Amino acid sequence: MKKKKIAAAAVSAVLLAAVSLAMSSVSRSLDDQNMAERWKGGELDYAQVSVFYPQRVHPYTERDTESLRNTIKEKIKEGAFRPENEGAEIWIDAWCSAASVSGVSRYNEDNGKTETVGSDYSVTGVGGRFFEFHPMKLINGNYIYESELDNHRAVLDKQAAWDMFSSFDITGMNFIINGVKFEVAGVVDPGDNRNIKKAYPAAPMIYIHYSALEETVLDDSLLCYEAVIPDPVTNYARNIILENFGVNTMTETENDEDPEKKLDVVIVQNTDRYSVSKLWKGLREFSSIAVSDRSIAYPYWENAARMTSVTMEILFLLALVSALLLFVICVSEICRLYANRKWHLKDFLEDMMYKYTYKKRTSDYITSPADTGEKSRYDQ
Repeated sequence: MKKKKIAAAAVSAVLLAAVSLAMSSVSRSLDDQNMAERWKGGELDYAQVSVFYPQRVHPYTERDTESLRNTIKEKIKEGAFRPENEGAEIWIDAWCSAASVSGVSRYNEDNGKTETVGSDYSVTGVGGRFFEFHPMKLINGNYIYESELDNHRAVLDKQAAWDMFSSFDITGMNFIINGVKFEVAGVVDPGDNRNIKKAYPAAPMIYIHYSALEETVLDDSLLCYEAVIPDPVTNYARNIILENFGVNTMTETENDEDPEKKLDVVIVQNTDRYSVSKLWKGLREFSSIAVSDRSIAYPYWENAARMTSVTMEILFLLALVSALLLFVICVSEICRLYANRKWHLKDFLEDMMYKYTYKKRTSDYITSPADTGEKSRYDQ
């Protein structure tokens, strides 16, 4: 029986260590969720917060982004936050939209004609520092940046690059969307992460400047807004976003209904997404994981993050079970050793009392055991 307990304890300890290592690896597997960690350069804590917008008749647009950005700027100004390095930025953000186009054309240098290539492309309009939040692997060329003077540059994923040009070495080549010419700035690979591959759109992806959407007559409805904001206390950054949508977290009471449920947007704090408290909450609400009460089409990176959350919750459950089993085995062994002990605390205390109090007080009147040749209880 003792050998079985040792074996069970060893298996539990090994399982706990293995699951802990797996959780550490999985939690860092998505670069899209770790922008705050990459941005932090000193003692000031940061949090990454995302807003996902509904796709509806009267959608959110870039004007709503400007309103949100102004709110963040005012709150940062009120907080008197300062960057660690002189001249550096104190916060960073990005936004995007999603549209589709049925056909893309390119100029054929061999015959001098414009020809349609492929069909059903997914076009993502990006603004801010999008590719810092989503640092996809560059196969060729460079990303596009908000600071560029020319907004007619684009990034293709490898599937779009191959469909259009049958090559990845295509920097500087041109293609046309709805009559507007774009130059290829670079080609990207979304990565080898299993959940990214599952969530990534089936249609080839083209990333263009958000400001070019209107010219191409493509839908500019906001899909996602992301920001990395100073977070000196828990949920400070998230509450800034909530206040922009009319939720005052300072006036909430325990009996109030969650005000976020009344919003038509979904606000997610990516930082510490896989913390113990959030994983525990995820386990308690696991049965409702597939239920959604809002018509929001999440971008692929958020869907990948949600799939990763499920994986983390399962690993967390395994860690809890193995830790509990190890604890029970250790406690039961301690109880067994205590029950089979050859000493008793009560007798020990009585002997100590006899030796240091009663024996000392009566030594002048009672002959000691040493004088009579008898043994004391304590000596026995």
